[in-house]
Amino acid sequence: MEQKPGPGRIQMIGAILGGVLLGLIILWLGWSLFLSPTASTGSAWKFFRVGTSASPVVQQAPLLAAGITLGRAEQKPVLSQAQALLLAGQQEPDAASQAQNTQAQYVLVNYPAKDGNHADIKDQPSWLIIYQKIPLQPTDAEVDPTPFPQSTHDLYLFLDASTGHEILSVWI
Repeated sequence: MEQKPGPGRIQMIGAILGGVLLGLIILWLGWSLFLSPTASTGSAWKFFRVGTSASPVVQQAPLLAAGITLGRAEQKPVLSQAQALLLAGQQEPDAASQAQNTQAQYVLVNYPAKDGNHADIKDQPSWLIIYQKIPLQPTDAEVDPTPFPQSTHDLYLFLDASTGHEILSVWI
C-alpha cells in the first residue's frame, strides 16, 4: 500500500517553496536597488522617493559672486543639449571656436533684479553653456603696455531651454 502525504508533509513542502521564493525576491530586490547599473543614477530610488532631491546642482563660484544661483531642473527641456550647443556656437562663434573646454548643463537659473538693470529671473529653465579658457587677444603694447593679469577667460552663457534665446551671459 502506498502512503498518502499527510498535511504535515504538504505544509513543510509549502514552507520550503515559500522560503525559496522569498529569498529569490530579496536577492532580486537587493540587486536591482544596489548593484544594477541604474542604481548609480538614482532612478531605482525614485520609486521610493529616496535621494531624488538630495543631489543639488553644483554652484559655480563666479556665478555666485555675480548673484546668480542654479537649481535642478526636473522637467525635460524642449531643446536638446546638442541643439543648445549649436545655438550657443552661433551666438558666440569666437568663444565656441577658441575655448579649450565646453560644458552644457540643464538648470534652473535665478538672478534677482537688484539694481533694475535687468528683469528678475526666477527658476527659469535654461541651458548653461560654459566656455572655458578662451584666450585673451593681446593688446598693442604701444597703446597699453600693461600686461593682462591672466591669459584666458571664461564665458557663462544661459539659453532659454524652450526657445534658445539668450537669457544672459557672464564673462569672467
